[in-house]
Amino acid sequence: MFRHEGPSRDARTNRRIAGYLAFVAGFVNSGGFVMIHSFTSHVTGSVGRLGHDLAAGQVAAAVSALLLIVSFFAGAFFASMLIEGYARARIALGYAVALLVQGLLLVAFILVAGVSPSVHPRVLDAEAAILCSALGMQNSLVTRISGAVVRTTHLTGVVTDLAIEAAHWYRFHRAKLGLPAMFGGDIRPERPHLPQALLLGVIFAAFMLGTVVGAVLTLRISRWAMVLPAILVLALSGHAYSQRNVSAR
Repeated sequence: MFRHEGPSRDARTNRRIAGYLAFVAGFVNSGGFVMIHSFTSHVTGSVGRLGHDLAAGQVAAAVSALLLIVSFFAGAFFASMLIEGYARARIALGYAVALLVQGLLLVAFILVAGVSPSVHPRVLDAEAAILCSALGMQNSLVTRISGAVVRTTHLTGVVTDLAIEAAHWYRFHRAKLGLPAMFGGDIRPERPHLPQALLLGVIFAAFMLGTVVGAVLTLRISRWAMVLPAILVLALSGHAYSQRNVSAR
């Protein structure tokens, strides 16, 4: 799973890692929202909040929103630096270390949430920054290993690409199914790319499943729910470490 990067990877391997880590991201995102009232798997919401807080003159809140953005960036930057350090030697070891740090960040969130009973918004934002860093790392490492084919921490691009694939499917199969032509029916349709559609479907389904499981478990057992994604990430780190003797390319 961690022996190759980019175009050399097969579609089935990409689906496996995409589904696995999309579940983790969905879990952390929804579980974090239940606990600290912040979505942490993407930057878009934090940027929107930053603009709102600045417009409202809420400087402290704006600084906290900026902290979330910087934390996501720092996580992605750190993961990329780690992986680059092993790029010409044992690439799997770089991913093992990056996943290990991500898992430890999730453990750190559990510990910090346990010793900090405060519900002050700025304290909760500081806790959210830990999750932003962890998911920034995940987004960076998945983007690199897949050659920018896979994203697992947000669904905007996934849903857009699914819509594009659905349009390809409709136009390609409409004649044999007797469906009406729409918008330039005389143009020869492009054949749908089934592996791409399957990959997108796996990411969407896994992320959705993660959000439901994460929310349900967090409502029941609070911060201890984060033990599950931490274990999943640490287990994946161990798997990557087992492939460390395989050269990068």
